[in-house]
Amino acid sequence: MSGKTDLKLLIAGVVLLAAVLLVRAGLVWGDENGPLLVSLVALAVVSEAFDFAPFPSYRISMSIALILTAAVLSGLPGIAVVSLATAAADHVWHRKPLFKSVFNAGVLVIAGAAFVGVLEAFSPVYDSGDWLAMVGPVIAGGVAVFAVNSGLVALAMALDTGDDPVRVWSRNFRWILPHYVLISVLALFVAIAYDRWELGGLALLLAPLAMSWLALKQYADRASDAGRIAPGPSKP
Repeated sequence: MSGKTDLKLLIAGVVLLAAVLLVRAGLVWGDENGPLLVSLVALAVVSEAFDFAPFPSYRISMSIALILTAAVLSGLPGIAVVSLATAAADHVWHRKPLFKSVFNAGVLVIAGAAFVGVLEAFSPVYDSGDWLAMVGPVIAGGVAVFAVNSGLVALAMALDTGDDPVRVWSRNFRWILPHYVLISVLALFVAIAYDRWELGGLALLLAPLAMSWLALKQYADRASDAGRIAPGPSKP
């Protein structure tokens, strides 16, 4: 079976699994906080306008922090809304082919669902309302998001080019793991701020989000100049 055929099967599988998760999100939708989700969507759309490409194969934005914040505060329904908005904004801002944007949306939904799944595995801690006790589970969830997101994209890139998936992942994504860990903790503390100050607490996200974006971009620029981040193929 050719790599292109395998790539189509991978995309179809990602879209199908994401569709199942979206249906699940609809079924568990309860009294969700509309203003919160609208605010997170608005911030995600703006964040996608300021993403950057450390190499041609992958773009990075801070919208993952907003997706994880939605996960902490609203679970799977929050993931569904903010992930789809993020992918739609990425499609509009960068005029990507529709199939790429649909694939990316599916990856975001699946990765976000993995985060929610980790939190639910620690449900006694999560339900206790002890936010600080959630630091460990949230970090574990951030690692799960990284594994799913980078793994699926690296596999798609490898199938598209015939390269080895492990080599593609190691070359292009291994260095991003600390970013996901920090972003997951940031999302937790924004959730704590929202729990105390509601929408005003989201404003606390803006400064660390901007600093994280700047630090990551500077690191990516220096690493790319030093040859530690190799240019990769186009993302499917």
